Amino acid sequence: MKNKMIFFLFFLLLIAPTVTFPFVKDHIDSENHENRVFAEKPELSLRTITDFPQQFDDYFSDHLPYKNQLVMTNTMKNDFLGVGTTAIEYMTGSMVIKGKDNWLFYNAEKQQSFNDYICNNLYEEAELAEIAEGYVRLQEKLKEAYGAELVILFAANKEQIYPEYMPSSIVPTGSYSRTDQLVDYLNSHTSVPVLYTKEALKKEKEGHQLFYKYDTHWNNLGGFVGGQVLNEYFHGEYVSLDEVTCKATKTNVSGDLARMLSMGNVYNDDSEWKVKGYKKDVKVEKSRDENNDYIFSSNAKDKRSLLIYTDSFGYAMLGLAKDYANVRFSRNTDDFKYYCDTMHPDAVVLEMVERWREGQETWCNGLYDLLDTP
Repeated sequence: MKNKMIFFLFFLLLIAPTVTFPFVKDHIDSENHENRVFAEKPELSLRTITDFPQQFDDYFSDHLPYKNQLVMTNTMKNDFLGVGTTAIEYMTGSMVIKGKDNWLFYNAEKQQSFNDYICNNLYEEAELAEIAEGYVRLQEKLKEAYGAELVILFAANKEQIYPEYMPSSIVPTGSYSRTDQLVDYLNSHTSVPVLYTKEALKKEKEGHQLFYKYDTHWNNLGGFVGGQVLNEYFHGEYVSLDEVTCKATKTNVSGDLARMLSMGNVYNDDSEWKVKGYKKDVKVEKSRDENNDYIFSSNAKDKRSLLIYTDSFGYAMLGLAKDYANVRFSRNTDDFKYYCDTMHPDAVVLEMVERWREGQETWCNGLYDLLDTP
């Protein structure tokens, strides 16, 4: 009888989450905070039977009842025990890395940010040549068709700038990353201007916080530094954060990494920063179009027009509107040829975070194909 009772209680514990979750999911945190699309429920058929087990496992893991609450409980347990993220967790797919002083880092699994950090994923020569070929093709097409210059800007990964907050259990095997390797290769084998923000960010972080503690992105101060790296290339001038006013505008800021842990209401003591006093004499007009592009015109001394294609890091760089007469920030590649035809940019800038390995080739080759379409 006792064994039957234990079995019955165990069975109830197994089915209780699945049975109760539909009734409470609208009243608890059940959102997707992982910056990716969850797996869809697979269909079982003769055609899919080979892949079905893995697909169903992915689906079940993504849609696990009380998933956010379980993640939060595990995080709170680790906080209580003083346990950060281990190297094993980092290598086996944990989306969020718990570092020192509650700093959080993004383990972009498919983008190999872990390998970027420990420097064990350098390119093969053929890979470097293939990436370079794509950039050179786009550079030549822009120059030939529009007289426009192509400039590449890499936003550094967060852990490259703040390694002191990474878990002690994760130790890099070297200091030369694949982005260092790619930048060196492009500079020595092509004439494409390639700008890497790592050294400028490492210098400016003394006295300034450039990335959010609980988010994947740099903040407005980091974005300002990225903009100045671009200005140094175009103008030969670089304005340091020490030359402007950096003001905290909010002090209860969380971030996407905290939400991935379902801890947005716990990890929320970060600050939002704003740069003030930069080029106060420049007047800027701003608008947004139906594609949510930011379009700026100003009385800046530099009369050039820049078409800037960005990932999500670009939103912190909107201050560039004070540096050039016309600037469009876009993530809409479909209208790239139309923008070039109507805007006639003096320069096309591709900004991308360094972990976005596959995106480099896809983006670059895709833009070329659009220009090559009659």
